[in-house]
Amino acid sequence: MNRQKKSNYIILVLVCLIMLNTGTILIKTYYSREDKEIFNNVEKRKISSQWLIPILGRTSSIISFYQNQDYNERFNLKDIIKEKIYSISSLDFLKKEDNNDKEMLEEDNEENDELHTTVLEDQVIIDRLDEYESLIIVKDSEGKSSVESIPEPLNIKKMKINKEKPYILLYHTHGTEAYLPIKDSQYHTTEKKYNVVTIGEIMTKILEANGHKVDHVEIYHDLPSYNKSYSRSLNTVNKKMEEEKNLKVFLDVHRDGIGDDANYRERALSKAKTKINGVDVATFSIVVGPDSPNKEQVLSFAKYIKAVSDTLYPNLCTGIIIKPKGKYNQFVSDYSALIEVGSNLNTIEEASESAKLIGEILTLVLDSIRE
Repeated sequence: MNRQKKSNYIILVLVCLIMLNTGTILIKTYYSREDKEIFNNVEKRKISSQWLIPILGRTSSIISFYQNQDYNERFNLKDIIKEKIYSISSLDFLKKEDNNDKEMLEEDNEENDELHTTVLEDQVIIDRLDEYESLIIVKDSEGKSSVESIPEPLNIKKMKINKEKPYILLYHTHGTEAYLPIKDSQYHTTEKKYNVVTIGEIMTKILEANGHKVDHVEIYHDLPSYNKSYSRSLNTVNKKMEEEKNLKVFLDVHRDGIGDDANYRERALSKAKTKINGVDVATFSIVVGPDSPNKEQVLSFAKYIKAVSDTLYPNLCTGIIIKPKGKYNQFVSDYSALIEVGSNLNTIEEASESAKLIGEILTLVLDSIRE
């Protein structure tokens, strides 16, 4: 009898071991398939191969945490992992989370993602302005543009400001965005002479030289947490508005980002710069978030900037980009503009030349819309 019981126990244990091993194989197969999905998503987000090892390391811990959840909850594991991957896919020096910034806007990650993952099929690019086409006189009798040919603003209210106080806030949500020759850390650096802060500084000098009062904020809002850049820059904007009620114009200066393996890289290279007065100049674009309640006013402001640019320097502004979603903090004012000066395909010299011209363009724009 005892011998029979022992045999039964042994058989039961063997069955359990077989079931356990089978289950383990099935789980590994399932998550192996998920890891392949992750690799595909990483590729789509233009993250270079150097990020794959830390990403998979973090992914395994995420998987182990969710293995104990209900099946219906774990069914959405892929989406959760995708979100986690993006949250750790920034620079080495941008990975650290900011534990004190708990009030981050829910849409911050979405806006950051949309801005730096160019999806040409989803975004709307306005490169022709029907409203201004009949008004723009590109060249005078000598073949040059003149100040007299600048079109009048359409659908834009005049600004009431105190001209003796700063009324322009120029800042950088992603201040570490860099230009060539910087290639390390996904084309980002805190070395000011190679990043967009220098571009903002040049634009500020041109505006101030033409009588406009500017407060240029040089804070790196993408440090230490890249994913919280927009909530951090919004905090800065709100504080500045509390300190100075005269602020009306908000210019968020960036540069575009083109992945090294992007399938549209050659096309982007062909539009990355233009020649003006014999000098290579980085092109620029203006980004509009469709989810701001004042989207139409922001779009009208962007259109006028492009109209003036097209009048003075044809081909300098490549267009107005309306993203699939996001606000980009543009709800703070109808005179908000997110300006992308060149991209990581441009040298700092090309971007600097562009900044000078954009400063001139903005000078004329603001001269036309302030009372």
